[in-house]
Amino acid sequence: MKYFKYFFILLFSVIFIFLFDMTKFNFKYENKNLIEISERNLNSNYLKKIYNYFNLKYESFLIKYSKNHRKYWLVEDAQIRKLLPDTKKILAGNVFTKNKFRYEENHEDWHRSHGNSNSNRFSNLNLINRDNVNKLKIAWIYESKDRHESRWGFDIQCNPIVAKGKIYTPTVGGYIVAINGYNGKEIWRSKKFKDDVARRGLIYWTGNESHKQRIYFSNHNFLVALDAETGKLISSFGKKGKIKTGPSKVAPIIYKNSIIIVTFNKTLEIYDLVNGKTKSIIYFGEKNNERNGGKKYDPTKGGNPWGGFSADLGRGIAYITTGNPYSYFDGTRRPGPNRYSNSIIAVDLNNKKILWDFQETSHDIWNLDIPAPPILTSIIKNNEKIDVVVVPTKRANTIILDRVTGEPVFDLIYRKAPTSILPGEKTSAYQLDLQIPEPFAKNVFSKGDLWSHDSSLLKEHIKKYEKFKYGFFQTYDLGLKNLQYNFHGGAEWMGASIDHNTQSMFVTANNIPWIAGVEQINNKYDYKSYFKRLTDSHGYPGVKPPWGILAALNLNTGKLLWKVPFGEYMELTKKGITKTGTENFGGATATRGNVVFATGTLDEMIYAFDSLTGEELWKKKIPYIGSAPPTIYSINNEQFVIVQSTGSHSLRSAQKIQMGDAIVAFKLVGN
Repeated sequence: MKYFKYFFILLFSVIFIFLFDMTKFNFKYENKNLIEISERNLNSNYLKKIYNYFNLKYESFLIKYSKNHRKYWLVEDAQIRKLLPDTKKILAGNVFTKNKFRYEENHEDWHRSHGNSNSNRFSNLNLINRDNVNKLKIAWIYESKDRHESRWGFDIQCNPIVAKGKIYTPTVGGYIVAINGYNGKEIWRSKKFKDDVARRGLIYWTGNESHKQRIYFSNHNFLVALDAETGKLISSFGKKGKIKTGPSKVAPIIYKNSIIIVTFNKTLEIYDLVNGKTKSIIYFGEKNNERNGGKKYDPTKGGNPWGGFSADLGRGIAYITTGNPYSYFDGTRRPGPNRYSNSIIAVDLNNKKILWDFQETSHDIWNLDIPAPPILTSIIKNNEKIDVVVVPTKRANTIILDRVTGEPVFDLIYRKAPTSILPGEKTSAYQLDLQIPEPFAKNVFSKGDLWSHDSSLLKEHIKKYEKFKYGFFQTYDLGLKNLQYNFHGGAEWMGASIDHNTQSMFVTANNIPWIAGVEQINNKYDYKSYFKRLTDSHGYPGVKPPWGILAALNLNTGKLLWKVPFGEYMELTKKGITKTGTENFGGATATRGNVVFATGTLDEMIYAFDSLTGEELWKKKIPYIGSAPPTIYSINNEQFVIVQSTGSHSLRSAQKIQMGDAIVAFKLVGN
């Protein structure tokens, strides 16, 4: 009996330790239980290993002995799908929210990455215009001379901000620097930060009577506040200038007396602007934690807000775009639509609740996340100006929704999608097939797309891929490969530029084909994804060009205004091949001068296009590939265009490219 007593004491102690480590108190959450007990909260690596070991054993037991869990791994019934109508339609709303507030405009300064809280990334300056843009010259080049230490591939994807003649930006070595916007000289640099710094943005606060101006940004798991004049940490903010948060990489937003971020914990976190104290946390992820086919669904994985967010400061509503659920092409562990992933989510900042959500791709198994920040603007509908949120997507869709209600402004067409023969996969019956607004790039692969500039290779090319799967939301099968677009866009994290006055959107995009599929690992119910670009033997994309485009869309009608190739392979041009465009990850910024500045192409150029016609007006070689959208500002009545020129993490797998460390500034020279 004595040994049984010790055994039960030991067992109870182990259970207690596990429960203690699995317990999390959510005092600041608005929409979560006060106490949460979950294996996801385990802090001890040792306990995690023990849990994972027994969890795998339990999974195997359920699959082997539970009829219900074995049944889950049957192939879904295609006959049931066939009985459904081919399409269904959701009609556009009839009543929309009228325009109420005046928009922030970007003139001399550029206080937040992507311009402002609306993220419309448009400059109201017109000193540089389509008539004189060909006179642009390099004004200066800044190099931080730091070692490349970013874990994200050494490029800077942060759209720089400007205030009172100073540029604020991260560097490849993990610093924040202030640069003289007129001559490019470094004014100060911060202390060195670990991990990635202001990956996709930062924001400037003008200060008030009691506090000086500041710079706020995320440093992975920390929200940081710097003195904008000195670069020193604000000691009174959080713990010596930093607050521990969920992982974040996008620009914060200032609302009233709060600083707000969105995190990979699927949280919108609100902190006091001055002292950094936590005010509230709003969760916007799924709460499903069931076992399906023996395997536990982890709703915390995927669906991350890594593209950005925006806020209607007048109404107190934040808008978040989210990524795809975990993992890429295997959705067996997460049946259902996977709500809040691949979505636009509106959050009421005053009442601390989710207002509405809209999902573009249901149960995504194609890596069709929404990476671009939502843009707040107004369009003309039924002869009235209405307030909307606009999101360009990787599927080359432009989603336009009423900003307050989430109602679609244009009819939505949903088309019946194929079923899967992958054991355990449960696909969604319908997927969005948006007709208006018109897609700005390719989104469904067809056999006729295959192409090579070398005609002798074309037949071989077609034969090589004749047994591959392709088409509208084609599913993945073991032993077969798929051909698809949109793995890296359509539109990407750079998003678009929108002119509030003309209701025009300008967006860079990619038409790059990918080979994708799944294969088994460990046992017959575990899968992993594989993918690579489809290229010909010369290394060019294996489909008809253009491979990179810049497009303009009329948001009032949903019709494309123009679309042109973006980027150039000079060796193909010399062979007489029409300009093809290239894959690109830089972005576009439009101006009141009827000019669209765009960068990110493989040819290491920055371009200027006529915003009315799409005509190429000017281009200039920069040291390395442009890695973030241009920022535009003015000093002493002179207008500047600056661009990060650091190479491209996203394009490194496409071909060998040089990574670098430069910001290049342009201004008008001569009459």
